[in-house]
Amino acid sequence: MFVADLLKPANKSRDTSQDNFTMAVSKELRGRKVDISEPPPAVQRQASRRPATRSATETFLIGYPSSSISGSQLPTNRQAFQYFLHLQSLPENTGNPKHQDLANETVEAIIPFWQMARIKTMPKYNAAQHFMTLHKKHRDLARNKGRTGDPGGKRSAFVLELDSLFDIGASDAIQEIERNRLLSREKKDEDIRFYQDQKTERKAHIHAQRDLVDSSSNVVIEAQATVHSHSQNLNVILERQCLASKTQSS
Repeated sequence: MFVADLLKPANKSRDTSQDNFTMAVSKELRGRKVDISEPPPAVQRQASRRPATRSATETFLIGYPSSSISGSQLPTNRQAFQYFLHLQSLPENTGNPKHQDLANETVEAIIPFWQMARIKTMPKYNAAQHFMTLHKKHRDLARNKGRTGDPGGKRSAFVLELDSLFDIGASDAIQEIERNRLLSREKKDEDIRFYQDQKTERKAHIHAQRDLVDSSSNVVIEAQATVHSHSQNLNVILERQCLASKTQSS
């Protein structure tokens, strides 16, 4: 009896802690349909990567959220929207997110592509406003998504616009290329042709060395190539500094 009495509080304490854990996880997940037997961080990571249902994350005309923007071309309106939807789905942005703030973050993720292409962009605020204009168009169309047909062709026109360039180029972008004294005439023409191509047929791609290549060459270089290039330049500088230091010490 004495041993049994000692074991009773331990069992009760263990049950209480399990109940507290379950309540905490249930509160943390706010009714999400997941297995609460896993620790909350693992559950949240799994939930963020794999939604419970596809229909839960699909957005009318846009498609599914994307956690990254990649490719060897300047991003399209659809890519901008999909990244915006990803930001909107993050736990810290659920509830009542400020669309303007998310638009700013979306623009910040897209600007490096334009920098890699050596094309001047409009101020970030103006670029975010440009996205908000597209966002309003989509919101207006989504209100009538239950209608059959496409009165006025607005829906089909918007779909075409989605797959066109998210154009945040400055009004004097081409003039800025012409004024760049560091570029040869050939490079200036190349940059201008690339910008014009991205606005229209979108057949050109950004090469690692910023060459203009045709889509038939199957070159796929992501914007992160700039990080590799900067890393190489930094290594060269460090090697030179190390060599100079050795020379002085000798």
